[in-house]
Amino acid sequence: MKPVFVPPRFHIPLSRRRLLRALAVASAGFSLRGYLAEALTLSPTVTQGPYYPLAKNIPLDKDNDLVQLNDNLILAAGVVTWITGRVLDSSGNPVKGALVELWHADREGDYLYSTSAARNSACDANFAGFGQYFTGADGRYLFRTIKAGLYRGRTRHLHWGITLPGEKTRTTTQTGWNETALDLNGAVWETQNSNDNVFSTVSNSAQRSAMLLDFTAVAGATTGEVEATWDYVAGRTYTEPTYPNGGSLVVAGAPVDGPSSGNARFKLTIPAYAGYSYEIYGNPTFADLGWQALPFSLTQTGTVDRSIHTATAEGSLDVFVEQKATKGFYAVTFRVPGANTGSP
Repeated sequence: MKPVFVPPRFHIPLSRRRLLRALAVASAGFSLRGYLAEALTLSPTVTQGPYYPLAKNIPLDKDNDLVQLNDNLILAAGVVTWITGRVLDSSGNPVKGALVELWHADREGDYLYSTSAARNSACDANFAGFGQYFTGADGRYLFRTIKAGLYRGRTRHLHWGITLPGEKTRTTTQTGWNETALDLNGAVWETQNSNDNVFSTVSNSAQRSAMLLDFTAVAGATTGEVEATWDYVAGRTYTEPTYPNGGSLVVAGAPVDGPSSGNARFKLTIPAYAGYSYEIYGNPTFADLGWQALPFSLTQTGTVDRSIHTATAEGSLDVFVEQKATKGFYAVTFRVPGANTGSP
């Protein structure tokens, strides 16, 4: 079973200048919340890029820790990088139940994407390369990954896919590092943010600036870990879908025997509706942040071989997970028929 990792404490920085301006506005009788909402910069939509993993490339372990794949003892090579933030609507309200996907190149600049194999053999075998998160009530997400590598034509960057509740396709954007890009030998890279073929095409200067993140050292860390915060602000409206059975299930896991002695599993019984896709999320340490995806099996002793399942008929569906939830409960999410299921 993959060990859970304990996140550092984050804060969403508010600059002194912005704070003073906001307090001045508030003292004049205006709503601080309304003022800050007006100051939000909408996140631009940019190309998904050619390297969103194909369905066969996406790791079974597609949780929000890209540094440790499955239960491997060896971690991905590179500078451990934490990134957190919120998914907000255009008014600054947090979006609960948003699917946040992250993928990027490994330390050497290789993606796990491959058209001919389960994953690119050149990609660091210990790097997940892809992860996802399901936001909680405050719209917050959290990922642990590594500093993305460089490859010809691009500076350092992360790819993001955001699917708001009920949407059928992800909206994609990218973020980068607000720094001079250096290669692994310390030489200045030929492509910087100013001439990168994605960042340089974003004409709105505020949007372009918001895409380039300032990473700082994690307080107390001794291994060079860095962190940054970034809010995705949706420039579109969405309508909460009407899901069968309310669309939001928290299900208790019943302990059952697994395939071998001492290897217990937890059985979840959920109502199934034809065409809807189901994912199971556990919550071992991030109670205030949201839920992280868990792989599961459709049989009690069978191989844990999937992290999403599309029902073909109405009825009751049993799924079996290996990871124990902190309080014994799991979140079951619906993706509406036709929604993205892990392919471009």
